Order: sequence, then C-alpha cells, then structure tokens
Amino acid sequence: MRWRIWAFLLLCQCITACDRKPIAWDIGATVPLFETEVSLDQVDVKYLTSTPSDSSYLLTYDNLVYRYKIQDLQTSDTGIDVSFNLRKLRLNDQTISNSITLGQINPIFRALDGQTTVVPAQDQSNLSPTDIDASAFFETATLDTGYLDITITNELPVDMALVVFELTNASDGSVVASDSFTNIAANVGSAKKTIDLRGKTVEKTLKGTIKRLVTLASNGAVLIDAGKGLKVDLGVRQLRPSYAVAAFPTQDVIDEDLGITMYMGGAEIKYFKVATGRLKIHLESTIQEDMSMVLALPGATKDGQSFYQEVKLPAAKAGGVSVRDEIYNMSGYMLDFRGKDPDVKDTVNTYHQILRVTMDSSGRKVAVGLSDSIRITYTLESMTPEYAIGYLGQSLERSGPEKVGFDLFNGISGNLGLQDVKVNLIMRNSIGADGRVKLYELKGENIFDQRSVALNSWAINADFYVTKPPFQRGAFTETQMTLDANNSNIKGFLENMPQFLHYDVESEVNPNGNVSGWKDFVFDDSRLDIFLRVEAPLSASLGSIILRDTQKVNFKSLGDMKRVKSGFFILDFDNGFPIQFGLDIILLDANYQQLQALEVGPEQFVAPAQADANGFPIASRQTQLRIGLSRENAWALSKAEHVLIRYHLDGSNSQVKRLYNQSKVKVKARAEFEYEVQLNP
Repeated sequence: MRWRIWAFLLLCQCITACDRKPIAWDIGATVPLFETEVSLDQVDVKYLTSTPSDSSYLLTYDNLVYRYKIQDLQTSDTGIDVSFNLRKLRLNDQTISNSITLGQINPIFRALDGQTTVVPAQDQSNLSPTDIDASAFFETATLDTGYLDITITNELPVDMALVVFELTNASDGSVVASDSFTNIAANVGSAKKTIDLRGKTVEKTLKGTIKRLVTLASNGAVLIDAGKGLKVDLGVRQLRPSYAVAAFPTQDVIDEDLGITMYMGGAEIKYFKVATGRLKIHLESTIQEDMSMVLALPGATKDGQSFYQEVKLPAAKAGGVSVRDEIYNMSGYMLDFRGKDPDVKDTVNTYHQILRVTMDSSGRKVAVGLSDSIRITYTLESMTPEYAIGYLGQSLERSGPEKVGFDLFNGISGNLGLQDVKVNLIMRNSIGADGRVKLYELKGENIFDQRSVALNSWAINADFYVTKPPFQRGAFTETQMTLDANNSNIKGFLENMPQFLHYDVESEVNPNGNVSGWKDFVFDDSRLDIFLRVEAPLSASLGSIILRDTQKVNFKSLGDMKRVKSGFFILDFDNGFPIQFGLDIILLDANYQQLQALEVGPEQFVAPAQADANGFPIASRQTQLRIGLSRENAWALSKAEHVLIRYHLDGSNSQVKRLYNQSKVKVKARAEFEYEVQLNP
C-alpha cells in the first residue's frame, strides 16, 4: 500500500513539472460548402428554345444596341414666383365732413343768431383751428401715392370771395394740405381742390385752419343762423401707403388670367397627359391679416373636373412670418396646351392660368410697412407624359463611340463554330413620328481573348428610315435587314464570342419636318430601339468553350486556418453533358479578385455522360475530384469569400456536337481539413 502512495506522489510531481509544455494532437473535420448545378440554361436560358423534333437548342437572342427615348420631352419646371409689399395694398376711399360755423368765424354773430340784418363785407385772417378726427381713415399713414379732395360748401347768406384753407397734423403742426378757394356763391355754393399726398405723413388727429376768409356784403338784410358757416368735406382716394397703421379693406392683391408658356425642348405640344408630376404651392406673409389664394387651371382636367384649389394663409404674428406649403399630384391630368382661348388663338406649349390672391380684412387696425410682404410661388415640376400629342420637333442625336453588353456570351469563352446562323439588324420604333437611323460602326469585343471584330456590311453608313406606328400604347413598326455570309462577316463577328458591343449611331426624329400637322405623339414608354436578333441552332464546333459558376463560401467559420495542416477540396460531379470537362478552381476575395488558383492536375477532369450514336445523352456520369489543400493555402482560404469554377468543354477532334436542354452538371462541394490542436494542461 505504501508503494502506491509514493507512486501517486511521484506522478503528481511529474505532472506539475510538465505544466509549461502543451500537449498536441491532430483532429480531422469535414464541412459541406455548397451545392450547385451548371447548364446552358443557367448561362443563356432566355435566349434558347427547345427544338420540338429532338429537344436540342434553337438559339434566339435579341441584344439591345442603342435606345433613344423621347421621354426627354419632360417639360421644364414652370410657374410663377411673385411677391408684393405694402405698395400693392390700398386703403379704403373714404370721406369725412367737418363744419366751421358763423359763430366760430365771428363771435358777434352768436348774439345776432335768429335776427335779420345787413352783413357787411369782411376780411379775416388766422381764424381759430378746428379739430378734425380722421381716425376713420387710419391711425397714421405715410403715403406712397394718394389724393386728398377738399370740398368747401358755403352755407353763409353772403358770397365768399376767398378762402385759404390749411390742414395740419395736430401732433407736430406739419402741413398736410393748403389751398385757396375763390368765388363761392352764398347758400350752398361749393368749390373743390385736389391735393397730391405723395410722400405725406397723415395722422388721425388733424387741425383745419382758415388762414384767410374774404366775404362780400349781403344784398340787403339777411337771416343770421350762427350754426351755419363753411362745410369742409375731406375725401381720400387711391391711397397706397409705404407705412400705415390702419384697417385695410378686403382686396385682391393679385388677379391674373393669362396663358403660361412652357419650354418643351423644341417640341410643340397640343395635349399632354401627365404620367408623373406635381404642382407645388408656397405662400409666406408678414402681414397681420389672413390671405387666401385661388389657383385655377381651366385646361387641366381629370375625371371631367378642371384643376381648382383654394389655399388659406393665416395672419402673421407681429414681427413673424406665416408660411404654408401644399403639393398636389398632377398624375392623370390632361393638359390642354393650346393656350388661354384656343377657339380664338390656337397655340402650343401654353396652359391657361387664373390666379387670384386676396387679403381678407378682419377690421382690425394693423401696422404694415414696406418691409412687410406677401410671396406666392407655384411650380409645375417634373412633368413627364403618359402621352403627348403635337409636333415632336426635328432633333438629331449622335451617340458614340459607346459600349453596351452582349449577354449571349457573358459566361462563355473559347472557340465556337456556328452553323446556319441568321442575324437581323432591327430598328423598332414606338415613337409617333417618322425617323432616320444611320449606323456608323458596330464592333464586338471579346474581353477574355482580347479580340475585337468590326461588322463589315453595306448596312454601315446607310440611312434607314422608320415610320411611326398607330396611336396605341405598345404599338411599333420595325425596319430590319438580314445579315448573312453573303452581305457581311456576321458569322466571324459572332464566333468571336463578344461580351461587349461598341457602336456609333445617329438618330433623327422628323427628318422631313412637321409633316403630320401637329399629330405626332409619344407615350411614356415610346422609344427607338436598335438591336441584333440572332437565330441559330446551337450546333457548335467545340474547341475550348468555358462555362463559369461562382459560389459564395465562408471558410472563416471553420476555425483558425493557421492550424490547418492539410486538407482537400472535394467536388462530387454528376455530369449530364456528353462532353468531358477540365476544371479551374480559383479562390476570390469579397471584390471577386483572385487570391489563389488551386492546383488541378491534368489527370483530374469531369467524365462525360453516356450518349447514344447521335450524341444524345442517355445517362449522367459521376466523378469525384479531391483537390489537395496545403498549409500554404491557409492564408488564401482565410480571405476567400467566393469560389470560381471554370468548366472547359473538351470538344475533341473539333467534331460538331449538338447540345441539348437536358444537359447539366450537378456538383456538391465540401472541405476536409486536418487541424493541429494544442492544449495547455
């Protein structure tokens, strides 16, 4: 028993002594990565149709080369931006009456009131002032424009030879008006003078003073009525102040009824059905009265109703600004662009607008100065047509050199031989106007092989004329020419397998001018398209056709790649093509840039499917490839986010082989790693 205790203690000592040295061993892990399949359907399914007789592929492919959209007909943003200040506001025309009695003129007549006597001629100066209350006009006003009408009526029983009358502000004695009146007959004879108040400041408390009064003697004895004398009527009119504290009347400050012309880029439009667009209204005011705006567009109709909107703007607070914004969707409105009154004057690009802005009086006296203003903005903006009718203008556009993708060979490279190929160059016009097209150049670029082939044909530099379709959405006319071996190098052009087309093209709308009499039209999808249509049975002389498939992976989730000792990238293929494939396997980063190509030996390939005597696949064939992964691959694996697999179709002996729509390659990918694991006891 004692020796066992000593052995246990010795073992504990050994373990303690070895505490600083890690214990290491290897483990293995297999992780699935992805499953995918590759076929010609995956590359160009939208271009291939099955041939009923044998289910082989008939290639039908349209590639857009050039597009011109007349939706450039979008209107310019058009509307009004007006503002007005106090000079556009007016005060009420009003009249007040005051009297200067005979008793005020001469106190002696008070004692003779009611008696009959002879009144001698008199000449008096600087009679006592009479207070005049003008608060019915305003509290105070500095007038930019305006007139004061002074009417003096003689109620005395004697003729007035001369009256000199002066009107002053009570606060400072400043003269508002002064004038002379002569030869006013007795017993309600009158005389009137008009005073220009431009630049005058007038207050509500005034004083009227007769600076001189000359009367003739009475014609015998007359009845003395001390309560009668001179009646003074003060009338103000056309008052527009630069500053005022007043009760402004309800008034229209803007009243417009006119045609507004829009710029249409050279087009002359009669009718414009709005697809998209809006009307924006912005109101702002510093005036302490409510405002209202009426905007009517009689020629803009929707569901039988013309456009009509009323917008209210509350009074601004003292020293503040009142603001209101409104946006109206104009989609669906038909705009009559023939002007305000097309029965009288039929024009183009012009709509009828009625705009009225009213200041609504509250009856309160408010202070308004030149710094106060009202601003009204409305804009028809971003108007695009659902359709438009008129003359679309005569426009010429040259586009090129430009580049466009050719998707047919987007995922394929190598050598290709095509049989019975038919290609049409098609100009499809859905614009409601005649046109002309000239193709100066068409060149195909193969970016994998760095080869370019220019199309050689009589179609280059030739004028093609296109006619307009009937007035119907989606309708079009086509002008086309066939490219074949007799009139072009189209076979070699396509066998270059271009991924891009370089073109230089000229298009002209209405080359002969306004031959339709303003009956051109355009829909929102109207355009002129130039495209190549390729039709051919996909019967290829296969040299080294390449199919591509890119899959996303995440090796980071597999652990610390620095501890990878070795591994395998395992691919299980199920090949339905009657053709043998060679492979390239490339690791890509997040930006699809190459990190490292895995080593695939020449003996590693995907075996072909079993086929009958006609080359029709009758049974797929399975192949497993194990691609070795070394420790040196670990850095690339840790950064890789995609795997690119390139399939090289091996068409041995350049035999013409027919490809079928049943053919595809299925693949399952997994990774098998051996890790070195260390533990610190």
